[in-house]
Amino acid sequence: MCPHIPPWALFLAATLAGIGDVDGVDIYTGGSVEARNGTEQRLRCTFQSSSPVGKQTTVSWNFRPFGDRNEVSVFYYHEQPYPSVSGRFKGRLAWSGDIWRKDGSITITELRFTDNGTFLCSVKNPPDVDGVVGEITLSVVYKVTYSEMQILGIVIGGATSLVVVIVIVVVMVQLCRKRRETMDAEMREEEHKYESKNGSISEQSLILTREEARF
Repeated sequence: MCPHIPPWALFLAATLAGIGDVDGVDIYTGGSVEARNGTEQRLRCTFQSSSPVGKQTTVSWNFRPFGDRNEVSVFYYHEQPYPSVSGRFKGRLAWSGDIWRKDGSITITELRFTDNGTFLCSVKNPPDVDGVVGEITLSVVYKVTYSEMQILGIVIGGATSLVVVIVIVVVMVQLCRKRRETMDAEMREEEHKYESKNGSISEQSLILTREEARF
């Protein structure tokens, strides 16, 4: 004869059995990404669960700035996306996942340097509600705009032109100096010849004068 088991014991056993069957949600993220300021970046977050995806599945995104331990909620999905309506990401976060394909990714637009930090993706798919939170470290790097490139080109072009002008001026000065030195040397040579010639004539005239005086 089977012993009588009270209903509460059966309920407790069923509950414990259900908890024992619950598995955690496995989350996969990009780890770390680098993007240029002013562009957009997809923050990838996919997951695996032992339970089928349903209307109870939720995706939560938090953000932790570099050098700060505090996290803020920036995005939430439950049957439809709920982006942040305030804060630094207002109007810049969009749902880019597909919950039925176990994809909870989001996209951030108009990247800024203040977006540097860690994004945390958490998925709950009852009865799978436990699991490691996925993390993505975002680094926003500098991007040279077209106008800045134009300015840089003008500066480089101007500097190059200035160098060319300076070289031309230096070369012309050297040529003029060399030409002047050559002309001065020729003039000195002509003067020397003239003085030598006149000196010879004067000596001859003096000799003749002495000879005439003798007679």
